[in-house]
Amino acid sequence: MTIQWEENLKLGVAAIDEQHEEIFMYFDRLTNALQNGEGNSMIMDLLAYLDRYTSTHFKDEESLMELHRYPGLELQRQQHSRFRENIAMFSEKLANNAPLQEIAIKIDAALIKYFISHIRRLDREFVEYIKSLSA
Repeated sequence: MTIQWEENLKLGVAAIDEQHEEIFMYFDRLTNALQNGEGNSMIMDLLAYLDRYTSTHFKDEESLMELHRYPGLELQRQQHSRFRENIAMFSEKLANNAPLQEIAIKIDAALIKYFISHIRRLDREFVEYIKSLSA
């Protein structure tokens, strides 16, 4: 299974789109590593990357939402917080030697699919809100 950025995920905000596209490259690397039996170090790398990435990316998104007084900001913050909690949980599982395949499957379900859904729904709603301000 390949995880690839799709043009229909673009929101039209260059900085956010670039950050979203970057995370897809990491998800794809994880998938490839797992298929090649190299998943352990890649999962550790991915989780460390996601921790750094979400600190910056979510802060950038939330700052933009504050700037535009987006009414859905609190829901976004809750979703961002849940995503970060999942990263911490997976990091803990990995540190406690949980089976790699189990972690990889849960990362796919809890992080990758969630992230795609988040972009398609909540982030798109925010961009539509911004567009409505200038209409």
